[in-house]
Amino acid sequence: MLPDYDCVVVGAGLVGAAQALALSQQNLKVVVIEARQPVAGVVGGDVRGLALSPSSRQAIEALGLWPRLVGQITLIRHIHVSDQGRFGFTRLSADDVDTDALGYVCPADHLLQVFESALIEQCDIRWGTKLVSIDTSAEFARIRLHDGSGSHDITARLVIGADGMQSRVRESLGAVVHQRDYQQHAVVANVDLQNPVSETAFERFTPSGSLALLPLTGGRHVVVRCCDDSDLERVLQLEDNQYLAELESGFGHRFGVLSNVSQRRAHKLVLQWADRVVQHRIALIGAAANTIHPNGAQGLNLGLRDAVAMALCIGRVQACGGDIGDIACLSEFAAKRSVDRRNVMRFTDGMAQVFSSKLPLIGVLRDAAMLATDICPLAKRSLIRRAAGLFTGPTLTDLEVGR
Repeated sequence: MLPDYDCVVVGAGLVGAAQALALSQQNLKVVVIEARQPVAGVVGGDVRGLALSPSSRQAIEALGLWPRLVGQITLIRHIHVSDQGRFGFTRLSADDVDTDALGYVCPADHLLQVFESALIEQCDIRWGTKLVSIDTSAEFARIRLHDGSGSHDITARLVIGADGMQSRVRESLGAVVHQRDYQQHAVVANVDLQNPVSETAFERFTPSGSLALLPLTGGRHVVVRCCDDSDLERVLQLEDNQYLAELESGFGHRFGVLSNVSQRRAHKLVLQWADRVVQHRIALIGAAANTIHPNGAQGLNLGLRDAVAMALCIGRVQACGGDIGDIACLSEFAAKRSVDRRNVMRFTDGMAQVFSSKLPLIGVLRDAAMLATDICPLAKRSLIRRAAGLFTGPTLTDLEVGR
């Protein structure tokens, strides 16, 4: 008896969509389960600008979706990191590592629309459907779903949870979740700058929280302001001119007058990770496996690397006629991803801890480290490769998917 599907992907966000598309292009029978309805061309609900690393571009190109982003992508060739009111700064450039770009910024709304359109074209997707439970005691995983017509079961060789921080798949797996609350929110908005700096992203650490500025197309910029939970209500209730004035002060007035601020949206900042990400016929990827601090813009890129690694692992098992839901296959995936995940978590968490410290000695040491990095080519290249996600390794093109 054959299962209904080779793979069930729970979650139709960017990481889940990338996973489903990659597996569908390997001629696997895949279904995507998503509790919400499609965005259906709705624009303006998500003001974020998502930073994509070069490795993420490779994955998106292999899925055939990069051309659909042309006109919405802004290159980042330079990154400027500084410490407000102190002497520390570091300047990073694509020229330092002989690459075209350190990253690319795309409006979140547009990126999600492109991925959802591809899902609708290429995959079986069930909108408005919730995962109820997963039973792995039988030969295949039995997945109970609930939609507008009631509850029903489907079977699959493998269930992949890409359903975010509150993952139902993770609950079914029985993983223990560890969490560190940074007691901060990231407030995101779009603004115009009087004096923009071309192809450059800025990260500015201030006593009240970090500031990040990313360029968008059309001269707009996305600004991310981290603030303590205790200050969130005040920040959100500021008049636009007051909010812009605080941003101008935080950035040292280097961009002149800021104007035309969009609606502000707040996102809670936590570090969260599961003690295990696989069991027989179940695997976790993206934020279902771990959620990290947004400094360095690593979260989405880490999740996309999860999807690439899973697709490659499944491709190898398929080629050998093996069982893609077998724990040996999934353990290989988990082992290969553990180092990258651990390194990125330590990097982003370390930055959050060091730059939030108000101890004078820590401030002196971090500024000295920033200056040393700025003048030391080896240290600079190492930081660029870590911050921009530059690395050599397998990509989806190794599968020759869809060729």
